[in-house]
Amino acid sequence: MPRQLLIGAKGFLRAPLFLIRNGLWWTFLIPVLLWSVLASGMLWLSLEAVDAVRQLAAEQLGITVPATGAEGWQGLWDAAKAVLNGARDVLVLVVVQLGLWLLFVLVSKYLVLIVLSPLLAWLSERTEEILTGRRFPFDPAQFARDVLRGVGIALRNGLLELGINVLAWVLSILLLPTAPFWALFLWVISCWFYGFSMFDYVFERHRLGIRASARAARENRGMVLANGALFWLLMLIPFVGVVVAPILACTGAALAWHEASGKNRPALH
Repeated sequence: MPRQLLIGAKGFLRAPLFLIRNGLWWTFLIPVLLWSVLASGMLWLSLEAVDAVRQLAAEQLGITVPATGAEGWQGLWDAAKAVLNGARDVLVLVVVQLGLWLLFVLVSKYLVLIVLSPLLAWLSERTEEILTGRRFPFDPAQFARDVLRGVGIALRNGLLELGINVLAWVLSILLLPTAPFWALFLWVISCWFYGFSMFDYVFERHRLGIRASARAARENRGMVLANGALFWLLMLIPFVGVVVAPILACTGAALAWHEASGKNRPALH
C-alpha cells in the first residue's frame, strides 16, 4: 500500500513534464475552450434566473415604485420603496447566482470527466503508446465505446458518491460525535471514485469489464487513492483546477500503471 501510494503520486507529479516533453501541452487548451463556453452558458443562465426571480419577488412583495414622482409623505414612501427594491435586487442577485455557482461546484468534478471523456480516452492511450511503443490503431467503434464507458463510469461514480454523501450526512446528524469520521470517510470515497475514473481508461484499453476493472482498482487501491487525492486537491483551485486536474490525473494514471508494471503489479485479466 505505501509503495502504491508513492507510485500513484509520482505518476501524477511526473505528468506535467511528460506532456511538455512529448508535445502534448496543447491538450490543456481544450478544457480552456470547453469551460469558456460552459462559463458563458452559466453566466447566461444565472442572468435569466436572476431576472425571473426578481420579477417574482417584485410581484410577491408588491413594492413596485410608481413611474410618476410624488411629494410629501407619498414621495418619502416611494423613495423608501425604491431603496427596498434595490435591496431586493441585490439579495436576489447574490442568492440566485451563489446558489447556481454552488450547484456548479458540486457537479463540476464529474461534469469535467463526462465532457472531457473523448480527450481523456485518447490521452491515456497516447501516453501508453509513448511509454511502450505499442500502437493502438484507431478504431472509431472502439473509441466510441471507450468514450461511452468513460461517461458511464463518471455517471455511476457520481451517483454512488451522491448516495453515500446523503447517507453519511444523515448519520452524522443522528450521531453528531461521529461527524469528523464521516467527513474523512467522504473525502476518501471522493478520492477513490476520482482515481478509479482515471485508471479505468487503462483498464478498459486492456479490455477489462466493469467488474474486472473494479477488482484491478481494489488490488491497486494505493495508486488509485493517490491519483484521486491529487485530482481533488487541484480541483479546489478556482478555474485552474478544471483545466489541469483531469489532464494530469489521466496522464498520471497511465504513467503510474506503467511504472508499476515492473513491480509485481497484478496481471490484468
